[in-house]
Amino acid sequence: MNTETGSADRALARGRSRLAAATIAPICVPSRGAMANGDLIGIVEAAYHVEADDAQWLAGIAAACRPVLDDGFGVCAFQFEHQMGDPPRIVRVTKLGIPDELSRIYESVFRGMDRTVQARPFTHGPCTTGSQMMGQRAEFKDNEHMKRHVHQFGMHDSLWITAAEPSGSGCGIHAGRAEIRWASRAFRERWARIAAHLAAGARIRRRLRDAAALPRVEAVVAPDGKVLHAEGAATEPGAVERLRHAVLGVEAARSRREQSDALARLNGWRGLVEGRWSLLDQFESDGRRFVVARENVPRPPGPGAFTMRERQIVGYAALGHDNKIIAYDLGIAHATVKVLMARAAAKLGVHTRAEVISAYLAACGETPEAASQSVD
Repeated sequence: MNTETGSADRALARGRSRLAAATIAPICVPSRGAMANGDLIGIVEAAYHVEADDAQWLAGIAAACRPVLDDGFGVCAFQFEHQMGDPPRIVRVTKLGIPDELSRIYESVFRGMDRTVQARPFTHGPCTTGSQMMGQRAEFKDNEHMKRHVHQFGMHDSLWITAAEPSGSGCGIHAGRAEIRWASRAFRERWARIAAHLAAGARIRRRLRDAAALPRVEAVVAPDGKVLHAEGAATEPGAVERLRHAVLGVEAARSRREQSDALARLNGWRGLVEGRWSLLDQFESDGRRFVVARENVPRPPGPGAFTMRERQIVGYAALGHDNKIIAYDLGIAHATVKVLMARAAAKLGVHTRAEVISAYLAACGETPEAASQSVD
């Protein structure tokens, strides 16, 4: 492998000021005309604005999501901490376009829910609706909490995008809906992928602010896929080729951002590369762009007998992520997720997905609801 260490070092050194300027640019809310196209890649890009402060970052997420999700009630972006099975602790909120009277009671409506209901959006996967997580359709119109608080505004349902990770933190989007409607499978698949990036972006932002856990730059790659520098795990057999392929996938997703097949674009830009790296833009002072691969491994708790990868997979399963989404979250093969889930079941001496999740959470000291799916 040929490396150009000097070029990489110069790219990293000269790019910091340009990257900071680029990622803390004023936030613009896209026009309503953009809603039909829905720039989902723009939301993914907003997730990786690592140099913005927390308020700017969350406002950028809300602004990027609003043209796609606003059904006349605006959007609320929030950051949270949680223990699975318990209600989350909301630590920061940004609201855009929410009518004033509704905005004034927004947080209290959530706090007024039963604690088990508050926890549900965080164990039902990355994308659900209020009616869906309650298992109700037409009968949701008689939900007493909704009738008491939000029917007066014309809101009869809501959409939840929860970018949670098993380490216990994340961010999310909440948006009101005028009609009771469950999210379609295609809609859930798109937003599960976006949530994977929101969670990865939130995680790496936290780590970049912790000197003791600073994520290493292990590769520098040009947008055309040429690897300019590699070190650490990036030098392992096959790693350079996988990183090169991943960068090309990101560039293709960006170049086709206006095409109609949003899921195909998102599939080219996975939540992580090989369960290890997040890809971040780095700019030189002359505007030349590189992509840096920073280590961004999720590190959830779990039974001592589990490997870290098994902890990741079962932890994401406990959040309601199916095997396909877990593969996307980690940037690994679907078949690998199935094998590791089965291996975790064998170590725990159980057979179903529900039993795996329950045993995992018991080992972590939690007891939330678990889905009854077989391990496959």
